[in-house]
Amino acid sequence: MSYFINLELIREQFKFETSIKHNPKTELEFLPFTTKYKDVNYSFREVVGEFLRLIGRKKLPESVNAEKLLNNVIDSISFEHPNQRGEFKQMVKTLFLDENDQLYLFHPQTLYFINTMENENKKLALFLCNILWGVKDAWSVDSAELSESDLMSTLLFRSLPELINIDSSKTSYAAMLPEISDLFVQDFQWLATKSDLFTQQVEKLISYYYFFYVTQFAVRNEAMFMPVKQAIRPIYFTFEDEERLSKTRVSYEYGWKSLEKSIGRMFSHVNFLKMLNFSIVDHRDNITHLSYQDILSYVRQMTEDEQKILEQQFNQLIDEYQQKLSGDSKWMLLGTISDVYDLPILNKMNHLFRMIDHQFNQTSRSKPYNDYKQWFMHFCQNTFLKSRGRSGKMLILDTDYLLFMTKLMIKNESKIRLINLFKEFEARGMIFDRDTQTAIVNYFEKLNLLEKKSDSGDAIYVKAFL
Repeated sequence: MSYFINLELIREQFKFETSIKHNPKTELEFLPFTTKYKDVNYSFREVVGEFLRLIGRKKLPESVNAEKLLNNVIDSISFEHPNQRGEFKQMVKTLFLDENDQLYLFHPQTLYFINTMENENKKLALFLCNILWGVKDAWSVDSAELSESDLMSTLLFRSLPELINIDSSKTSYAAMLPEISDLFVQDFQWLATKSDLFTQQVEKLISYYYFFYVTQFAVRNEAMFMPVKQAIRPIYFTFEDEERLSKTRVSYEYGWKSLEKSIGRMFSHVNFLKMLNFSIVDHRDNITHLSYQDILSYVRQMTEDEQKILEQQFNQLIDEYQQKLSGDSKWMLLGTISDVYDLPILNKMNHLFRMIDHQFNQTSRSKPYNDYKQWFMHFCQNTFLKSRGRSGKMLILDTDYLLFMTKLMIKNESKIRLINLFKEFEARGMIFDRDTQTAIVNYFEKLNLLEKKSDSGDAIYVKAFL
């Protein structure tokens, strides 16, 4: 097995003939962000509607218009007196539409009819479909007819636009963390068996898995060519019921403070990974995009002579990259880059990455660098990231998320051992220090959800709840 970069393709795609244009468009992208940040809030309600249509291979032929929907319902009924029409229309509106004329989500099938108007929400839904669902078989909400006793709901569903079946969903993003996809499908399919819970909480599930995937992608990339000892590197969260949150806490040092640095370098990693994926690889085994770990595996299987050829390629690339950006990049400020790997070629690759990251921070290109990460930073600020006074910003798990995720982990069991519950959180990217665990246990105790068979921590259970 061997791996070599395609220098000609790198020069072409990154526009070496001019002054280098970073982040070239590729057939499969890593993340759904651009270098032109728009101050928009993702509407995860819109994202959910598009996501469910995509994994179900369905399409909404037109936006659901409130007035047209009401008229369709009214037109399907015969009235003895004309004035009954207006009264009935008002009743239907009160039952099924909110103050913004959006459909109430009272049944899983209503999720299909959420209008997804913003292109950014469509783009995010496609990203989540590609990286969480992938090429798995189409999944659809149970289409069983509502009971005849629920006449009003039946009238409504018959008046909604008929969904169009499509052959397949578009693939635009590379799924780099299949272990997260497997976990998502497991949680999603269980949630789908609980009709009311699914309708109410699927937005929470998709929102969290978006956070989970992007943060793990960022953290994994920071390790680069170091061997990965554990697939998921959980991030420290605190709990909203905690009163004391100081900078001396483990959850502060290894929570948002550490994560923010990884998120900050995402744009540099995406550019470097794109370079590395313009490559010539023997025996690729259907891998669509190579990760740092994939490349490490190939390099370690190469002969010494092959590694030297690859090193020469990187020497050439480094020289050209430095020369093309010598006009505004202050390369002297980069300093000496220490060797951190046992193979010279891996150190050479690391050298190029440090150059890429350095020039973004020392030139006018810092704006696209910062705008790229802002899409995700803004999402974090509106979900899990909260300001806690002198301690600054910290990742906070609120009570709603705690209870929802606890249900998700207990699933159909009658209870779960407390120690195993915390392991399940870790498997999904969350870890708590001792103080946070205590605060969570106290909260469960307040809700009478704990069952203690002894004073031992191993014998404490969290009971299932509605």
